[in-house]
Amino acid sequence: MFEEPEWAEAAPVAAGIGPVTSWPLPAAASQNKVPLEDESVDVAVFCLSLMGTNIRDFLEEANRVLKPGGLLKVAEVSSRFEDVRTFLRAVTKLGFKVVSKDLTNSHFFLFDFQKTGPPQVGPKAQLSGLKLQPCLYKRR
Repeated sequence: MFEEPEWAEAAPVAAGIGPVTSWPLPAAASQNKVPLEDESVDVAVFCLSLMGTNIRDFLEEANRVLKPGGLLKVAEVSSRFEDVRTFLRAVTKLGFKVVSKDLTNSHFFLFDFQKTGPPQVGPKAQLSGLKLQPCLYKRR
């Protein structure tokens, strides 16, 4: 859930809080299991990080570590979405409700979800809305 582990470690120092030795070290970006207790996090953020083919694993892990009512924030490249409604419907089946969505930016879509409970579908249920398009880079 963290893309730049060294940034996450340095953030408290940069913010003037000082080093925080009791915080767990962030997980590598390729991991879908983070070293955090169940229901121990208030907010999970996916910023341009749903690039893998296992998006569902990442969202289910966010559900696992988020406290009841916790906030999931997603910022993703707009061109990756074939059908936003299908994506939102799939995420709600994974135990979230849509709190807000901002589709006004031409390059990025922003979503806020609130954890409502565990996923409402079994692990083998197909959720086609979680398959996003490859990221396309255009010269500007």
